[in-house]
Amino acid sequence: MTFEYIGYKLKKTMQQSSSTKTGSLFSTRLLALYIISFSAGASLGIFNPLISTFMEQRQIDEVWIGANSTVYFLTIALSTPLVEKLLRQTGIHRIMMFGLLLTSFSAPLFPMTAQLPFWFVIRIVMGFGVCCFLVSGQTALNNFSHESNRASVSGIYFLALGMGFVIGPVIGSRIYAISPQLAFIVGGGVLLCGLAFAWRDLPRKLIVSTPSPTSSSKILNKLTLPIFGVFSYGFAEATLITLYPVFLLRQNYSVQQMGYTFSVFVVGSILSTVPVTQLADRSGKVRILFISVCIGLLASLGLIWVETYEIVLFVSFLAGASIGPIYPLCLSLIGEQLSEEELPSGTALFTTTYSFGCAAGPILSSIMMETFGGRHLFSLCIPLYAMLLLRIGLQHRNLRRFQ
Repeated sequence: MTFEYIGYKLKKTMQQSSSTKTGSLFSTRLLALYIISFSAGASLGIFNPLISTFMEQRQIDEVWIGANSTVYFLTIALSTPLVEKLLRQTGIHRIMMFGLLLTSFSAPLFPMTAQLPFWFVIRIVMGFGVCCFLVSGQTALNNFSHESNRASVSGIYFLALGMGFVIGPVIGSRIYAISPQLAFIVGGGVLLCGLAFAWRDLPRKLIVSTPSPTSSSKILNKLTLPIFGVFSYGFAEATLITLYPVFLLRQNYSVQQMGYTFSVFVVGSILSTVPVTQLADRSGKVRILFISVCIGLLASLGLIWVETYEIVLFVSFLAGASIGPIYPLCLSLIGEQLSEEELPSGTALFTTTYSFGCAAGPILSSIMMETFGGRHLFSLCIPLYAMLLLRIGLQHRNLRRFQ
C-alpha cells in the first residue's frame, strides 16, 4: 500500500507539473509556441494568397477560387471534434507534430497539378493539418498562461503569427516570380522549422482532462460573445486573404504590389496587437474589443471605395490594426471563462466557429463580387461588424463577467 500511495502521489505531482501556469511571458514552453506561431504564419502567408494567385493566373473563375478556400476552412471547422478527441487520447505534442508535418508535405503539391478536383483534395488535407496545430497550439497557450497575463500572452502569440504573415507574402511573391513550385516548397520548409521547436520544447505528455458530461452546454453559454466575435473575425480575415489578392490583380496591380498591400495589412495587425491586448488586460477586454470593431467597420468601408494605391496601403494598415487584435481578445475571453478541463472543448468550439466564419466569408463574398462587382468584396463584413457591435452592447450589463 505504501508503494502504491507513493506512486499515486508521484503521478499527481507530474500531472500538476505538466499543467503549471507561469506569470512569465517568455517561459520555455510559451517561447516555443511563439516560434511555432511565427513559422505557421510565414508558411500560411505564402500558401493562402499564392494559391488564389495561382488559380487566378490559370483563369479559374473567382467563385471556384472562393469555393476552394471555403472547403479549406470548412475542413478545419468540421475536423475540430475529431481533433479534440485525438488531443485527449494522444496529447498536445503528437497532434501538433502531426498537423505541422501533414501541412508541410501536402501544400507543395498544389502547383504540381492543374486539375481543379485535385486542388480541392489538397486543400482538404491542408485544412485537417492546420486544424491539428491550431487546436493543440491554442489549448497549450491557454494552459501555459496565467490569469494576469492571458491577453498579453495571446497578443504575443498572434504578434508572432502576424510577423510571419508579413514576411511570408513578401518572400513568397518574390520566389513565386521565379518558380511557383519553389515558393510552395519554401513554405513547407518553414513549417518544418517550427516542428523542430515543437519536438524539442513542448512536453511529450501534457495532461488534458476530460470534462464532465454536462459541461458542453455550459461552455456554449459562457462563450456567446467571443464565439460571435471570432466568427466575424474569421469571415473578414478569410475574405481579405483569399479574394483581396484577386481584387488587386484585377485592378492591374502587380503580384509584388499585391504582396506589399497584403503585408501592410499584417504590419498594422502586428503593431497594434500587443499594445491593444496589454491595454485590454488593464482596461477591460470587452471595452477594447468594441473600439477595435468600430475602427474595423470604418476601415472596411474605406477598402471598398478607395482607388489610389497609396491610400489603399494606409487603409489596409488601418484595417489590420483594428481587425488584428480581435482574435487574441476573443481567445483570452475563452481562457478566462473556462476551467482547465473545459479548455480543449472550448478551444475546439472556438476554432470551429472561426473556421465556419472563414468558410462563409470567401464564398459569400465571391458571390457578391460576381453579382454586384469587385468593389462589393467587403460589403458583407460591414453588417456583420454592426451585428457584433450590437451584441457587445447587449452584453454591456454583464461587462464584469468577461473582464
